[in-house]
Formats: sequence, structure tokens, C-alpha cells
Amino acid sequence: MAVAALCGVELEHPLMNAAGTCKSLDEVSALARSAVSAVVVGSITLRARTGNGGNVYYPGDFFSLNALGLPNPGLAYYREHLPAMISMAHAAGKPLVVSIAGFSEAEYAIAAHDVALAGADIIELNLACPNVWDDGRQKRIACFDNDRTEAICAQVGQALAAAASTATGGGEDRQPPPFGIKISPFSDPAGLAALADLVARLSGTPRGPRFVCAVNTFPNAFALDEANRPVIDVELAGLAGAALRPVALGQVRQLRRLLPETVELIGVGGVSRGRDIADFLRAGATTVQAATAFWNRNGDAGVFGDILTDYVDLF
Repeated sequence: MAVAALCGVELEHPLMNAAGTCKSLDEVSALARSAVSAVVVGSITLRARTGNGGNVYYPGDFFSLNALGLPNPGLAYYREHLPAMISMAHAAGKPLVVSIAGFSEAEYAIAAHDVALAGADIIELNLACPNVWDDGRQKRIACFDNDRTEAICAQVGQALAAAASTATGGGEDRQPPPFGIKISPFSDPAGLAALADLVARLSGTPRGPRFVCAVNTFPNAFALDEANRPVIDVELAGLAGAALRPVALGQVRQLRRLLPETVELIGVGGVSRGRDIADFLRAGATTVQAATAFWNRNGDAGVFGDILTDYVDLF
């Protein structure tokens, strides 16, 4: 199988886990032993979060719903444990990607700085989580606000440069880890084009995303069980799985036509078999991520080996 790459970081093949599936040392250990080509940790936030309560995941017949609410142990945990996580991944021949989420530009920058200092290979900025609630109201999805997206990227670029300088004491030229952004699905093609214009304008600068991960879940889906009760306790949830795949493929296809070739694409949404990997690559992605297939197997990391074997069998 041909070797893949993301932002110059070599990968054995295109398949990774998606953010949300790996938060702890034990989970990194399990994924490092799995077939994924890179271990994606997070999304992480400055402060520890318990996430949403009650039932937060539903495996439907042709879709899944989730409203996890960014549960994670917080940046202090990762300051302590990221070096060990990175060592585990590297010992298995895999880079470690860290997904970051924040509620302000400064929070993204602080987390990016510390994650870079720890030695993460790639940083993914989650600008797309739709399931975060505060005082009964949903928080704004950052990727739909281009001014905020630009401000986050600018502060993250500065923070990564500062981390690189700190790590070398201002001496040798150490490059900061590349970063990219994860976005929600855009139903408005003009909105997607405007975001692509922003990314293209920033491309090649320290504040420019090197990749776009498309897409996170489709926001605010709703389903009832046979007793007519919401299947998710907070009711509204992100839609993923097979139903999202054609949407995600369409987003990747549009973005590949809109963005310069120097900006790479990660395809995510309903990857559960080898053909799905191939379709995302044909649409213009460099690599792919999967989450629903993992959750539907009760967190069995062996699912990535099954998907990869199916992909290899296509050729």
C-alpha cells in the first residue's frame, strides 16, 4: 500500500480515528496498537468538562446521533500526560494529532501553545462542535463566523511560533507543528466559498491552516424512539454515520475545487468500509477519519483494521 502523508508528516495509510474517540492514556495505548495510521487525541479544552448528562449517543440503522458535549479531563491533564501519549504513538510508528476546542481565541492559543511544547505532531482546531450548551443555550459554532475563525487562527499561529522559540531557547530554527481546522457541514455554498477564500488568503502564512477536516456532525438532528421519547436526553444532537457520508463527500469535493493544492483535506463522515476511504480520496481528501464505526462497535479499535483490510482488498 502506498504511504500517505498529512502536512509532510508521513503516514502508513490514509485511515485515522476521529476526534472524540480518544481522550486518555489507556485509549491512546489501545489506538497505538490498532491499525490507525495516526492517533487523534481530543478534543481537549482548557478546563475539564464532564460533557452532557444522560444518554448522549444513539446508533441508528443508517445514522448515528451524538451530543457528548466535549467531555475531557482538561489541559492540566494533558500537560502531564501528553509526553507519554506521544511516546506511545511514536513507539508504534504513528504520529500523534491533538484536537483542540475553546470558547475564546485565547483558549485556543493557550492550548495550542502547551500541546506544541509537549511535542504533538499535528494540531487540529475543532471549530465545529455543535453540542456544547451553557445555561440552556447552545454556543455559537465558530466555523460559521469568518472573523472569529481568522482571529483564532491568528492567535494560534502566534502561540505556536512562541512555543517553537521556547522549546529551542531562541536558538536553532525549530518549526512549529502544522495546524488545521475542523468544520461543520455548510448547506450554503456561498458560506463555504467564503470560508475557503479566508483559508486560501491565510495559506502560506504562520496563521494559515495547513488542512481542513470536513466534516463534523450535522448540527441539531432529532429522533424519537418507539415510545416517542427523544433518543438523546438533551434532544438535539449531531448527526453522523452513513447518512452524513454524501454530505461530507460533497463538502470535500467543493473544498478541493475552492482551495489551493497546498491546503490538504481530511474527509470524515460515515467511513465504515474500504470503499468509503476510496471515495473520499477520489473526492479530493488526502486522509480520512472514522468515529461512528468505532462507537458502534462499543469502542473496539479492531474496527479500524477491518476497514483498512477492506480498503486494501479493493486493489
